[in-house]
Amino acid sequence: MTRSQLQAPFGDEPCEDVPLSVAPLVRVLTQLRFDPLAVLDSPNAASLFAAEIGKDYPYLEKGAEFNMLITPGQVSPQMGQNAVWRFRSPDRKTVVSLSNGSLALETSVYGGRTEFCSALSSVSAALKKVAYVPAYTRIGYRYTNRVVDQNALANLPSLIRPEILGISGVQLDGRADLQHSLAQASFKIDASRGLLAQWGEMPPGGTFDPSLSSFEQRSWVLDLDSFYQSSEVSSDPEEVRGHAEMLSESAYRFFRWAVTDEFLSHFGGKL
Repeated sequence: MTRSQLQAPFGDEPCEDVPLSVAPLVRVLTQLRFDPLAVLDSPNAASLFAAEIGKDYPYLEKGAEFNMLITPGQVSPQMGQNAVWRFRSPDRKTVVSLSNGSLALETSVYGGRTEFCSALSSVSAALKKVAYVPAYTRIGYRYTNRVVDQNALANLPSLIRPEILGISGVQLDGRADLQHSLAQASFKIDASRGLLAQWGEMPPGGTFDPSLSSFEQRSWVLDLDSFYQSSEVSSDPEEVRGHAEMLSESAYRFFRWAVTDEFLSHFGGKL
């Protein structure tokens, strides 16, 4: 192993961040789940919440909640019944979503875990001003990477660890073309923490998640959802920040194990 690539996805060895100037990261999403609250079962809830965050997220859209049902071996999209309010930043690249049961922060312009976890803490504090949230039941931190660089796709065996590359690393010698391959692994880290990983090749116009736009050319994806789940997760904004930072570090460690130093260098990392 080189000094940068980790030996285990859930080890204790030091894992310093390696910023990537052209990272293939297309989305970062955090979500806080909670039991439905009476005060949020009202059209006025969006107005009250908007008054708290409107300066940073001035644009409003209303829609239906979109859920992903995760069962062993598959992820199935399901349209929820709850209304969801989406508040967008001035550049429309960061979104805060509120429903009666969840609060989420999503961005396509990720500035790092410190900045993002601080923003999550701020919107959770705003929610507490609107509604008393006794506790959260789940905190999730999700990274979605999508490699679309054709040069990188042609050299995946040098960029991705063999255990993750799987069938994408098999030489087919022109006898067939791999059209689609998606693997999934679920890990239990301790009594409350876990990680769901998905990776593989997508065909042109394909996507593994309906909430993520498709890409017109072939791509390779690595999606990591690190989560903390319990019946009583503190709703204190600073504790939310602490949990989010821990989950981010766990997902990043898996990412660093899955990719090689050549991957880091290819996408602008300085080793």
